[in-house]
Amino acid sequence: MGLFDIEGIIAPVFTPIDDKGNINTKIIPEYAQYLHKHGIKGILVGGTTGEAVSLSLEERKDVLLTWINEAQPLGIKVISQVGGVPLTDVLAMASYSEEVGANCIMTLPELYFRPRTCEELVSYLELVSKAAPTLPLLYYHYPMISRVDFNMAEFFEMASSRISNFKGMKADLDVAVQVADQLHDDQKIFIAYHLLAPAVLLGHDSSISTITNLLPGLVQDVVETTKSHDVVKARNLQEKLNKIVKGITIEDSFVPAMKVAMELITGIRVGPPRLPLLPLNETSVARIADHIRSSGYDL
Repeated sequence: MGLFDIEGIIAPVFTPIDDKGNINTKIIPEYAQYLHKHGIKGILVGGTTGEAVSLSLEERKDVLLTWINEAQPLGIKVISQVGGVPLTDVLAMASYSEEVGANCIMTLPELYFRPRTCEELVSYLELVSKAAPTLPLLYYHYPMISRVDFNMAEFFEMASSRISNFKGMKADLDVAVQVADQLHDDQKIFIAYHLLAPAVLLGHDSSISTITNLLPGLVQDVVETTKSHDVVKARNLQEKLNKIVKGITIEDSFVPAMKVAMELITGIRVGPPRLPLLPLNETSVARIADHIRSSGYDL
């Protein structure tokens, strides 16, 4: 395995769903071209934004393969999130990701029989790693949903010492700060939300944030302006990004709201959410549209 070279601004892509609740891979070529046009060099397939835990194993494979076929020829690297489902399916998805040429895998922890210690979590990651031994492995730290939350410095040290292809995590900035002194040259923490300027100031310029799909230009401007030390402009851009995200997610249904906003802003019809998530009602959609217009975007 060579040097782990996936970095920067990664888009956690939506899974397009049609009005009958079926996956709609026909949208993916247009979606990939859009990301490429806006300078995105990496995507995460199968994350929370992609609703992967609501898809069957065969659907997950279909979505991943389509993204690999469309994105990689454009120079976009593909991270495959394989976790969040029964272990047999996690291992099958990890193996498939390696087979079809994904650039990296990421996994959630076991979500029902949750690991109770760092040792149990690292042992779980070892199983996943062995299913795709040639691929870099990232851990998806999302304790608000997974309810798995240990001493991350202890976890990171143990995972790094026992798993040769362990290359980091998707996590919040506080975790990035906790493990910063342990990061090897080819390990990274991908910041998991839209507060990018503070992360960049602390040396963490790689991120996986849903808003990147909708506003890739603004996200990149926040990062680059912060890197250039234009503090006033970076703060203003970050505040603009914060306001847009707050207005979209005020409906308190994150993925359905973001899918609505994605279509309104980009014209790419990623469709409704997959059950058990429910689509927003017309009033909520109208509020999101009004907010986007008030933020300066034409619909």
